[in-house]
Amino acid sequence: MKRYQFSLAISSIAIAVAFIGCGKKHEEETQQTKADQNVVTLTKENLEHVEIKTEPAELGNLATTLKAPGRVSANANKTARISSTLEGRLVTLHVDLNDRVKRGDVLALVEAPELLGKQLELKAPIDGVIVERKSTAGEQVDKAKEIFTISDPTQLWVIAEIKERDAGAMRVGQEATFKVLSYPGEQFHGKIVRVGNEIERESRTLEARIEVDNGEGHLKPGMFADVEITTDVLRDALIISDAALQTEEDNQIVFVALDTNKFEKRVVKLGLEHQGRVQILEGVKKGERVVTDGSFILKSEMLKGEMEAD
Repeated sequence: MKRYQFSLAISSIAIAVAFIGCGKKHEEETQQTKADQNVVTLTKENLEHVEIKTEPAELGNLATTLKAPGRVSANANKTARISSTLEGRLVTLHVDLNDRVKRGDVLALVEAPELLGKQLELKAPIDGVIVERKSTAGEQVDKAKEIFTISDPTQLWVIAEIKERDAGAMRVGQEATFKVLSYPGEQFHGKIVRVGNEIERESRTLEARIEVDNGEGHLKPGMFADVEITTDVLRDALIISDAALQTEEDNQIVFVALDTNKFEKRVVKLGLEHQGRVQILEGVKKGERVVTDGSFILKSEMLKGEMEAD
């Protein structure tokens, strides 16, 4: 009797072990099937007709920015207005609009009674360009009469109008980029040097002054500008091109290259996005190559395979 019970127990254990083994094998097979379903394999013929480009997921810096309208302005710290220190008659003008002058150059001569026949020399206090001329030879001038305005066109300001809700994010020293209509394909750079301390009553905006190097002379005071200001920088983020992203139902997916002709679909969790780059929080590891050009084709091939399987 005892021998029979022992044999029965051994048989039960063997059956249980076999059952567990079968279940585990089935689970592994199911997982393998799902993994296979997420892999797209292209034939040599496919590769001849499609262009697949990849790039590695790499660590880098990603900026947080805000956009604001702005206008190009003369740099008031590089601008001077010229008038006579005495009442008299403006007898000679040595310069005209757009003439470049050096500090100390004589711009005009004034005959003043106090000088007893001598002429008063009006000199340039700074280097720059004559941007305004408001007098002509022969005019009577006094201390209130502005004759010339000189400004340095190589150093300008862009005044950005920041929305009230974004005012708290503004800091001196932040980097800024902007575009103007006259040069749509060119991006200009500057840095915030001053932030206003008062919200404009009607527009509910705050002025941020951006200092800009205009050595090439493309920018002109009065131009409108589309400004983008970097308010924060996320460092050492895992980044890929947003060209790699495809949408599948409610998920964002990418295709990771396993081989020259094998690509695995991955669901990814995204973080910050800026200027065509996106942070990856989950789904891809550093160094893995994601498909940029051709990702839509891979998605189409996967859908095609699913339809054939159904």
